Amino acid sequence: MKEYAARGNATAAAKAAGYKPKAARQMASENLSKPAVSLAINGELARIALKVSPDRVQRRLDEISHEAQADGQYGPAVRAEELLGKSIGMWVDQSVNVTVSSEHVQALLNQARQRQLEPIDNSDDAEIKSTSDDE
Repeated sequence: MKEYAARGNATAAAKAAGYKPKAARQMASENLSKPAVSLAINGELARIALKVSPDRVQRRLDEISHEAQADGQYGPAVRAEELLGKSIGMWVDQSVNVTVSSEHVQALLNQARQRQLEPIDNSDDAEIKSTSDDE
């Protein structure tokens, strides 16, 4: 049951449990058809699922990173660090998807044309210029 839960493959689990390779596939099939075995496997999978938490994943990524680096495997070490950073929010996808319809573009163009037709009031510019000349 633990072997199946860990491997996700009944034949591999049967071999690991000690069945002969030639009989492992058939025995695995027979074992999975037994209600007690199926129930025990589901219980083991549920137990494993409860153990998985963000803290556990972060600890494992840290361990993997250090072990990989110690073995000279810098690619996996960097990948583990990247995943660790993502898990704590260090790298956030900052891309923005914008959908603009032709009606939106047309409305913006019309607004720009209207603004071009409006007179520009420069009366307050003279006041700004005179104060900057005084300095």
